Amino acid sequence: MPDPFVPLDSVRNSLICDAGPGCFHKIYCKCGRIVDFDENEYETKVRLRKPIECSFCRNQRISTELDMLDEHFSIIEEEPAF
Repeated sequence: MPDPFVPLDSVRNSLICDAGPGCFHKIYCKCGRIVDFDENEYETKVRLRKPIECSFCRNQRISTELDMLDEHFSIIEEEPAF
């Protein structure tokens, strides 16, 4: 399993016209990691009132939500009593 504290969020592909340190917002995630968001992505998340989180916390949140949905909608097959 890869180290969850590797700052993969700081690796971004950007256009030449968008390059530069002024195009990114540095935000602390609730787990303590520093997350780099470009200007457009940051403004979109703020406008939609979405949480700003690192990829590790986002993946954990999605995994938990999927598990909850699976438990809620899964059909429990009971064996017939003889």
